[in-house]
Amino acid sequence: MKKSILAAMAALLLFATPVSAHPPIQVYVDGQAVSFDQAPVIIDDRTLVPMRAIFKALGSEVTWSEPTQTITSTKGGDTVVLKIGDTGLYKNGQLVYTMAVPAQIINERTLVPVRAIAEAFEADVAWDPIGYVITILSSGSEVEEGYHTDVKADDGTTVLSFKMDFTGSNSSYAGKIKDSLGAEAKSLAKDFISKFGDQAKREYELAKTKGATFTPYYFVGSYELTRDDAKIVSYYGTSTQYTGESENVRGCTSHTYSATSGKELEVFDIINDSEKELQSFIISSFSALIDEKPKSFYSNGKERLEGCLDKVGFYVTGDGLGFYLPPETIAPNEMGIVSFTVKYTV
Repeated sequence: MKKSILAAMAALLLFATPVSAHPPIQVYVDGQAVSFDQAPVIIDDRTLVPMRAIFKALGSEVTWSEPTQTITSTKGGDTVVLKIGDTGLYKNGQLVYTMAVPAQIINERTLVPVRAIAEAFEADVAWDPIGYVITILSSGSEVEEGYHTDVKADDGTTVLSFKMDFTGSNSSYAGKIKDSLGAEAKSLAKDFISKFGDQAKREYELAKTKGATFTPYYFVGSYELTRDDAKIVSYYGTSTQYTGESENVRGCTSHTYSATSGKELEVFDIINDSEKELQSFIISSFSALIDEKPKSFYSNGKERLEGCLDKVGFYVTGDGLGFYLPPETIAPNEMGIVSFTVKYTV
């Protein structure tokens, strides 16, 4: 039964993060969103997350010794040990990592540096500094699906590449969902190549003539699973592109599907509110972010907001709904994607 999102408004401030501080930190392991009972924090440019959730997501067992304040995690034949307040991380008895910020206890939860933990188990870690998304690819895992293509110069040199990856759903409609995401990725690739393919070729030939270095253009993105269960399959995608001048997160998209029918869902398939009620809720929520740190937004951010409500996207997580606006809608591009989440049961 659909529920009113307005009933969750009282909880909004607990789950909305002003963009001026940073968006909510999201962590994905092998395409799966990791849920935490304590929000990840950034201390001295290092991200710390609750230990049990991240170790579980990495497929390792973890134990906690209260007397010694020691965390021990095992996976396969490897054992990783670290202590609260100690910068040393030990693997199989050897010091393998000296952490800039050690594990520590915050709000009665033990938090560990996510990069150090992931890399100790030989996982690859990527950080999106604009969207505040951490993507971890564990050792031996592979992205299941995706669309890749490129453009080459006459001499065979790649001058432009496109890559959009996604992890497949466990839904019985996985094939239908794959086709939907694949079609969008192909459309994004077509547009990107149409706009910049010939330009990349020209810039490459010019650089070759001058003996200068040419950096290939690229579009790199991924759809991350934010929920995949018996009811809902939801993806949230971001992309970064380089077109000869600068690198920026330019795109964000999302898709939510019914796991029982494969139908792509609109927000009104999930909530009972009228369009007017939802618009009022969205305006007041984003306006609260603007009021918190107005200098981080365009001076006419609120006026712009009312003119770009059709650009507001949503996705579903294990315990709520996320709403977002793309860069350069109500805040400058360098502020990235502006978003908030609401605790909500779907």
